Amino acid sequence: MSNESGMNRKEAIKRTGLLLGGVIFAPNILGVLKGCSPTPGGWDPELFSAEQARVVTALSDVILPADDTPSASEVGVPQFIETMVKDHYSEEQRNQFLDGLDRFADEYRTEIQGEYFDGTDDEKYDFTYHQNRIAIEESPGESPFILTFKELTMLGYFTSEVGATQVLRYEANPGMYDGCMPLEEVGRTWAT
Repeated sequence: MSNESGMNRKEAIKRTGLLLGGVIFAPNILGVLKGCSPTPGGWDPELFSAEQARVVTALSDVILPADDTPSASEVGVPQFIETMVKDHYSEEQRNQFLDGLDRFADEYRTEIQGEYFDGTDDEKYDFTYHQNRIAIEESPGESPFILTFKELTMLGYFTSEVGATQVLRYEANPGMYDGCMPLEEVGRTWAT
């Protein structure tokens, strides 16, 4: 990785932190700085079971669905999440994540009577929104599964080539810095 790419990663982490309210789980920062980034294409899960991988893929697409840019799964975010959890989390953190993932799927099964990855877009969105709300209201100061998962999804997406170049604005050799430019003039925030 070039120094320029390292700077881009730092900037992506900073911007993701701002989107998430200023706090990013330390192992996530460390993983990205060590070079973990999403890779689009096929994926053979090593840590996740086939069912867990399908939940991770569906949930990441609920958080960042396709619109005029690719969805989270299309840029390789599920693989990124697995690599982060497998290679950069401690055993305790990895077990907490996997327990949270299984609990999330079990609660969906109990409430909706089906598998999360087979649900309609509305069912998955409503359930995920409800889980997110509960996590924010009932666990301030903690890092419940859904908030950790959202952080990993955002971090993976915005450190991908698509996230940095198609969603955020990117200029390899930026010129003058103007910190007081109306957003309407540039259209999107900058990746670099």
